[in-house]
Amino acid sequence: MTDLELAHDDLELVHALQIAPRLSWTELGNVLGRHPTTLSERWKRLHSQRLVWTLGHLGGRPQMNCTALLDIEVEPRLMEDTLLKICQIPEVNSVDSASRHADYRLTCITSNWLNMTRQVLPQLWAIAGVLRIKTSLCTHVYASGDQWRLDVLSRQQEEELRELAPTPQVSTGAIPPALWPCLEVLQTNGRATARDIALSTGQHPATAARLLNASLSTGMIFIRCELASDYSGSPLWVQWFTKVPPGMEDQIAQYLRTFRNLRLCAATTGEANLVFNMQLREPAEIANIERKLTSQFPQLRILETCVGMRSYKRMGWILESDGRFSKTLESTRSISRI
Repeated sequence: MTDLELAHDDLELVHALQIAPRLSWTELGNVLGRHPTTLSERWKRLHSQRLVWTLGHLGGRPQMNCTALLDIEVEPRLMEDTLLKICQIPEVNSVDSASRHADYRLTCITSNWLNMTRQVLPQLWAIAGVLRIKTSLCTHVYASGDQWRLDVLSRQQEEELRELAPTPQVSTGAIPPALWPCLEVLQTNGRATARDIALSTGQHPATAARLLNASLSTGMIFIRCELASDYSGSPLWVQWFTKVPPGMEDQIAQYLRTFRNLRLCAATTGEANLVFNMQLREPAEIANIERKLTSQFPQLRILETCVGMRSYKRMGWILESDGRFSKTLESTRSISRI
């Protein structure tokens, strides 16, 4: 365990919440063999230290909304001010520094492509210091941050948790307007109840409950548990940009999904048509992963391997240098209703 890595009992709880972030403390206690009050108090302690949090976010599925990956180059003299203004744009969900070819890499989600071109991109171009923007659209999202897993629980415990919190069936329908207020609450607290949502939004409790159940069961909203990267035991973020023959994306993505540290895998437009990133323990793992991947799929070409220097924003939450969420701003609205 590194100096910053959490205790085993804490990591057990985080791992359980990665699999089933909305289970009650009683249900979690039955699987982990811990008293519900013990788990609740442990979570409160970790959250008060800004080490863990839960959030809800749009599924990022192209049939439901528009997800884009943006590479931004910035004037060096204006780097700090430019970064601050980029992070303030609600639809810019995530912002990471990049070690090659771009200064910042952004993940943006809007309700449709027109919002991306008419709202988000013009706002970015209007920021003093932005020199270049390279945009790639996600045409298929195979995995996202809600599927990243620690390796702490037993396989039996994992299976018990999956049975209690089955994977949603992803919907292809449009997101109803009444869902946006619900999402705004879940962005700040992924464990919010229907009563919490009703109190915050003014919706009738029955309406809030119906929307909450529908959005979670159909995959319109995904809930995830986040852990400050420096305290996870795997502080290194690496993103790969690869070129694969048309028709092989699904097969390669399924192979990548066997890696527990996978945080994103998406088919994209542009020269790199399959992009993925992982959270690793040390740099030596980079070569091992590339060796396994190219051995399994000789047709795949790695165009770029980018080591992230720091995450500044993750799915709407502003982060500090060690990966903990900010003291002053837990979340900014990262959706567009238009």
